[in-house]
Amino acid sequence: KATRMTPSGGHPHRTPLRRAAGPVLALLLTASLAGCKTWHVETMPPTRLIEEQQPPVVRVDRASDTSQVILHAPSIVGDSLRGLPTELAIRAVMVPLADISRIATRKFSLTKTVLVSLAVGGGVALYQLIQSLNQTSF
Repeated sequence: KATRMTPSGGHPHRTPLRRAAGPVLALLLTASLAGCKTWHVETMPPTRLIEEQQPPVVRVDRASDTSQVILHAPSIVGDSLRGLPTELAIRAVMVPLADISRIATRKFSLTKTVLVSLAVGGGVALYQLIQSLNQTSF
């Protein structure tokens, strides 16, 4: 069965928005699976947090100089929080527990994920629409 094509080479029953639906859905699915994460300030003490939740990464706010330190693979060693400054680091960083004013962990953010998915999907749909308008014949 032969399919009739339009002068622009597209399928006669597919509008620009329907042609964009496949790529948009693929991008939305990818964005939602990846998800967006945000820092969540914890209320429990650092020692309890590390022992109970064993987070892969934490952000520590230091009381002494108000700086922030990100530690990968954190653990409690004596009276300090020990961790790596990057995932590939070899030398660990130690932060005294008494110097920690706040500690935060990375959590999934549904709101950020939805907003990013909508922005990416809307951008792709708008691009497809503009491209289809540029291909009109006179």
